[in-house]
Amino acid sequence: MRRGLLFMSAVPAAVLLLAMAQAVPSQAATTHRQAGTEVQVSSDPFHNTGAEHATEVEPDTIAAGNDVMSVFQTGRMFGGCSDDIGWAFSSDAGSTWTHGFLPGTTPSSTPPGPFSAVSDPTVAWNGKFKEWVASALDCASPFGVSVSLSTNGTTWTNPVVVARGSSFDKEWVTCDSTSTSPHFGNCYVEWDLPGNGLLVDMSTSTDGGHTWSAVAHPSGGGSGIGGEPIVLPNGNVVVPIFGGSGGSSVTDFLSTNGGASWSGEHSIASLDQHGFAGGLRGPMFPGVGEDGAGRIYLTWPDCRFRSGCSSNDMVLTTSTNGTTWTPVVRIPIDAVTSGVDHLGGGIAVDPSTSGSSAHLGVYYYYYPNASCTASTCQLDIGYVSSINGGSTWSAPVMLAGPTKLSQIAATSGGRMVGDYVGAGAVNGGNAFAAMAVGKASTNGQRYNEAMNDVSGGQPIVGGKRPASAAGAHTFSAHVPHIVR
Repeated sequence: MRRGLLFMSAVPAAVLLLAMAQAVPSQAATTHRQAGTEVQVSSDPFHNTGAEHATEVEPDTIAAGNDVMSVFQTGRMFGGCSDDIGWAFSSDAGSTWTHGFLPGTTPSSTPPGPFSAVSDPTVAWNGKFKEWVASALDCASPFGVSVSLSTNGTTWTNPVVVARGSSFDKEWVTCDSTSTSPHFGNCYVEWDLPGNGLLVDMSTSTDGGHTWSAVAHPSGGGSGIGGEPIVLPNGNVVVPIFGGSGGSSVTDFLSTNGGASWSGEHSIASLDQHGFAGGLRGPMFPGVGEDGAGRIYLTWPDCRFRSGCSSNDMVLTTSTNGTTWTPVVRIPIDAVTSGVDHLGGGIAVDPSTSGSSAHLGVYYYYYPNASCTASTCQLDIGYVSSINGGSTWSAPVMLAGPTKLSQIAATSGGRMVGDYVGAGAVNGGNAFAAMAVGKASTNGQRYNEAMNDVSGGQPIVGGKRPASAAGAHTFSAHVPHIVR
């Protein structure tokens, strides 16, 4: 089943690698190699009756040097948004963690803030101003986008408003941290307007996130959802997004002048996605990473290599300029006949590596059985990696699970772990991604869905499983329109 476009208006908002045959006989379900030690990096401390406690969902994770930062929703609300934005920080490459919650956001935050709820957190590192920049949607009237700033990873400013309006969704922030770039220190935020045909907005800051430019749009008024901007070493900004009509294809748009203007959309690929069983609200949006030479790696869940679009693989394409992209290849986690559904996740790229020696790690959620039901689905977390730029891949690792759908937050859009997962890698080291994991409830709470990572990160290793562009089918492209 292909997932159709889903509208929820009550709460406006979710190289060329041609190798051998794509079905490798030895590929089995994601259970073979032993994972690192799972560690809980945060939990939901709030108790107000307006949210589903104890729940944490929708994480983004980045690394800068040996520092790792994750942000996520805490106290997910059924109708949309959450009680506050949580953060988890490690200054020693994931050996130890501290965590807390952004100040000045909602009545639950310390100090209390003006927004009724917050949602869709992402985080960037600004190398010029030596600060973390966390973005979020402000679920208030009017809606908006804001950023919070931290120079030490543990204390944060109150939110700085980026823009206000009647309808915002799926914002993402990135910053230019290349010292030789003509726009070194610029930060860019992207979001879409579900109440205005998914029109895409952009805003730029040149002063470390304290002030933001007037809203700009892709040339021709581009639309889409789930965009994730990334900056090339030359300062050009590339924004991969599920674009086209209603988010029906993978596209991107660029700025070559520090955000003063934006190009029209460039086509990357068609989009074919199998609908997640059990009504799960899981990560279907793109994951983006960049190597030390500026090659962009773009991954998402896609069913084009499976007969009848029966389940999803994780797929990959790359680009050095944002205008031309390599053919979409299948990451060979298991055989195309396995019946496993790979639900999406994030890609981590070691910034000290590049090209044919680039180190990549992909975290993803998956169902061992794509045709499960709400009562029988078992949600697991897996990981694969490559040390040759994605040409060949390791055997998969099972990191966590199984989770029952009844153990994760109930929302108007389905049981939820998040619409996206961000991932990052430390220099010359391991890959990280905070992931929502549901477990048996404790202490009288309805849920026990907290943020978890692998202690010290997951090693990026090589393997002999070849990626391939062979065997792709053509289906009618669809992607859900997910709200906050």
